[in-house]
Amino acid sequence: MNYTLDASTVVNYLASRSLIRPKDVTSVESLGWGISNTLVKVATHDDCMVVKQSLPKLRVEDDWFADQSRIFREKVCIDILGEILPEGILPTILDEDTDNFLFVMSCAPVGGANWKEQLLAGQVDTDVAEKVGSVLGIVHLETADSAGIREQFIDDAPFVQLRIDPYHWTTAKAYPDLAKIINVEAQRMLDIKIALVHGDYSPKNVIVTGKDIFLLDFEVAHYGNPVFDLAFLLNHLLLKAILNVHIKQSYFEAVAAFWKGYTLESAPVSLEKDTVKQLGCLMLARISGKSPAEYIAKAETKAIVRNIARSILLDDLATLSEVVDLVDSVLSWPGYFLRESV
Repeated sequence: MNYTLDASTVVNYLASRSLIRPKDVTSVESLGWGISNTLVKVATHDDCMVVKQSLPKLRVEDDWFADQSRIFREKVCIDILGEILPEGILPTILDEDTDNFLFVMSCAPVGGANWKEQLLAGQVDTDVAEKVGSVLGIVHLETADSAGIREQFIDDAPFVQLRIDPYHWTTAKAYPDLAKIINVEAQRMLDIKIALVHGDYSPKNVIVTGKDIFLLDFEVAHYGNPVFDLAFLLNHLLLKAILNVHIKQSYFEAVAAFWKGYTLESAPVSLEKDTVKQLGCLMLARISGKSPAEYIAKAETKAIVRNIARSILLDDLATLSEVVDLVDSVLSWPGYFLRESV
């Protein structure tokens, strides 16, 4: 690798690729979200682009390494989804630099807001949640049983490096009494390969403009188990309900709207139960894995999350309504669960 992406050098880099003229640049901004890439936004008088470079070591406290070539998988994923999803939902790839593990893409729509920031601020729009679910349903449905897409994304090494190892396997080591359950669920994510899975279907990767959405960050894309995407997104909604207890019902409604938007007539009977089990694993991972949710910071809140996750995994819940009822009951009387926390 000859070039390390940096806000101070990106203009000259883009000029060397004949993508801009330095005199036309109006702003350069380092984008701070995410732990696995460097992103720099460059605006000119009449255009806007983001340069993204994958990191070999992620920005977390523990050692966490990943193959930088995952950036190229992301580019291919965007190309494929561009033929499946409605126009305006994805960035356009403007340039790819295989020597330096980076690509250049178009910016998100002007005036868009990050969905994670909206949710954390208590702005919960069920229409947006339903659309996020419906778009995911299209991705899974349209890529199901596709031999061509399967061949391109069958290598799940990035998924193992960025999800299974830091989330499931790390968490299993922290909870020996739950290790068997967590490892079984991890293996289910690896054994079942039926559709293209985003792998990071999270509110932080959704830009909202009115009722429209724009998707980002496909580096963990792989051909695998759609349950992971469902549980990953639902986990984020429920964690925010636990954080913002006073408006928990709004997040519960978003959970229902997301599921309604996604639901496929062809979905297997076991989909909801499998999603619930995976949700329990991911919830526990966001306080005990290598990538903890930064907004679940207080010891009391972590204890509540821990006990909810343990109940999901041990009590054999089968439906999302049962999970929501559990979360609601815990948040209505958290003191009991805090006394039981470990």
